[in-house]
Parts: sequence; C-alpha cells; structure tokens
Amino acid sequence: MKRPIVIIIFAGLLLGLTGAGVYLYFSRNTSDSLISPGGEPTPTIAPTLASWDDAAGFTMQYPEGLTVNKHDEDKVNYARVDLTDAAHPGGLTVWVTDLPKGVTDTVSWGKKAATPSSAISFDTTLGDQPAQKVLIADTPKKVLVGTVWDGVLWYIEANLADETYWQQVFDTVTNSFAFVPLAETPAGSDAGSGAGSVTTEQAFDEEEVLE
Repeated sequence: MKRPIVIIIFAGLLLGLTGAGVYLYFSRNTSDSLISPGGEPTPTIAPTLASWDDAAGFTMQYPEGLTVNKHDEDKVNYARVDLTDAAHPGGLTVWVTDLPKGVTDTVSWGKKAATPSSAISFDTTLGDQPAQKVLIADTPKKVLVGTVWDGVLWYIEANLADETYWQQVFDTVTNSFAFVPLAETPAGSDAGSGAGSVTTEQAFDEEEVLE
C-alpha cells in the first residue's frame, strides 16, 4: 500500500512543477510581448520640438506644449522669455541684459551667480561661446548657464522644482541655443535714401518760392 501512495505523491509533485514551469514560461512571454515585439523595453519617444527666433539675436528649440511668455512689457532687458508648464512646477527663463554691476566678463558673471554657499560653477559653452554653468542646491534647485558676448549678458536660468522634467527642458534649450548677429542697415539703404529725398523736395520747394 505504501508504494502506490509514494507514486501518487511523486506524480502530483511532478505535475505541479510542470504546471508552474508552463505558467512562468507563458507569463514571461506575455510580459515581454507587452514591453515590445522584440522583447526589449519600449524606447522613450523624444518630444516634438518648436523653434524660437528672438529679435534680440538668438534662436533656440524647446518641447512643444510649453507656454511661452516673451514679456513685451519689459523695457529694461533686451529679451526675457519664460517657458512654463502648468503640469510641472518650476520653469525656465532666457535673459539678454546689460552687464550687472561688477561683471566684466563671463568668468566674473559665473562667480557672481555662484555666490550662494550651496552653489558650484564650472566651464562650459553656450552658442559656441565660452560660458559658465552654475548649479544651486537651494530649495528649489536652480541651474544657470551664461556668457558675456558682444558686450551683453546672455543667460538661461531653470527653476528645478520638478527636477527631472525641467532639467530635460534646460538641456534641450541650451544645446540648441545659437547666436544670430543682428543685421545692420547698410549705407545708402532705402531708409537713408528716404530721408535724403525729403531734403531734396524741401530744397526744390524753396527754389520755387525764390523764383
């Protein structure tokens, strides 16, 4: 009687192990198929980028869907462009402004921007120009990158309240940032000739009066 019982128990264990193996095999294949057809993690889709061409003399790209405020009411700075997202606390601002007091070049700006005890600064580039990058570990965290070029301070400042999100936006903006030299009005252009034509008409009218 003991032998049949042992056989039955062994057969039950074997069936249980086989069933568990089949379940794990199919559950793994099902999980992999949900990840991607090839069994690899589904790659992150890069956001669609929008372009910004600013009259102050720069271009940049940023993820579509952000709210842009160019602050037309600001008569002090050459440019102030805010990027915000209602779903993500924090934001990013691009500044073009006169040199602050005590700032004479890029390095001196980096030292001034890194005055908080929690800040560190190091060399980088912005628009192919030597720049300073400043990390501030206060609450909220901030990251800045700036350069003094053409006698003006250009810098990008990100409030990292939602650090992962705004760090990605910051990287997108800074990596795409480029300077665009402002076109100068050439001598003898339409604007100049227009002023000259007014003078000629006035002289002609005076001759008629004299006659």
